Amino acid sequence: MQAAAVAAVAGGFKMLENGCSWYETNHLGGCLRLASPRPECLESARRAPAARGGGDGGESGRERHSLAVIMPYRGAGGVDDLRELCANLPVHLTRLGIRHRLYLVRQVDERPFNRGALVNAAVRLLAQGQPGPTHRFEFDYLAVHDIDRLPVLGGGDTHGGRASACSNATAEYYSFPLVYPRVMHPLSLAGGVLVLQRSQFESVRGFSNEFWGWGEEDNDLFLRLRWCGWAPRHGPQLDTCMEHRDCLLCARQKRMLDPVELRAHERRAREQLEQPARHLDPAYDGLFTVNFTLRGRSRRRCGQHNVHVLSVELHRTAAGSLAGTSSSTTRHNTRIPSLYMILMKTMIGRLIEASMHD
Repeated sequence: MQAAAVAAVAGGFKMLENGCSWYETNHLGGCLRLASPRPECLESARRAPAARGGGDGGESGRERHSLAVIMPYRGAGGVDDLRELCANLPVHLTRLGIRHRLYLVRQVDERPFNRGALVNAAVRLLAQGQPGPTHRFEFDYLAVHDIDRLPVLGGGDTHGGRASACSNATAEYYSFPLVYPRVMHPLSLAGGVLVLQRSQFESVRGFSNEFWGWGEEDNDLFLRLRWCGWAPRHGPQLDTCMEHRDCLLCARQKRMLDPVELRAHERRAREQLEQPARHLDPAYDGLFTVNFTLRGRSRRRCGQHNVHVLSVELHRTAAGSLAGTSSSTTRHNTRIPSLYMILMKTMIGRLIEASMHD
């Protein structure tokens, strides 16, 4: 059944002749690519705090960019969940000479996991100088990073000889994205690991805060970026050079997906398609409306490096921030099935077909 699941998801992300995946073409309004970013998005990016701060001067007068790696997390941050990432990612970034800092943003309330709101909270806190004045970090791009995805390290015969073959690809993964955001998940449009300019993230108002429970928040962010003309591009050789080691807690969270929440996720994605520019309003659901309380901050060892831990309690926002087309007036043919639902239907169909041939 696991093989069938992987095949079903891979089929959804099969690239068509139009240059977009089957899933985007059929369920996210078609293959929409702009020749250049929209002027209003560029203007918004220019006004963003990141555009005024940016990177600092590097060696030989060359601009040096600074990367904030933001890892949303639900748990105690135990060694078992972070060991592999801490042994891998900081080493990789240091070898490449990338100025970076690691942030683990922990959700400490009893509400369902909200990946998007956690990232919004972290960006807001960093903009305010957290985790403290002595640790202030000016960054001009960020990586929204799941804790169970990591690049294959180069410089050895590990991973069955893949390391040396992946060295060029993985060197590109975390470099500053000059135009388009970069996604390091072969079966996602903006999930897993997403690297983008801070000004772009602020321009589209970050993630929605209303995706409680696993899934779909990355599709909403993808729609915001795509409308602006910044549809993420996939990094090279992701099938072999980016590893996915699903942590036990991550897998448990995915199995706890509430069908009611899933249908609400689909409705929100549908509304984003029908009102694609609404996220440009700073008062609309996103980075500047996230409702949270910082409950603590600390530093922990992460391999030979440190990770800054931000413990955050999230609060639900007013439903009014999601005003859009009501379910009673929504056209039936604009319904957006999540990839999860497509996957389950495909798996069931294949199981029935297999049983008929037994």
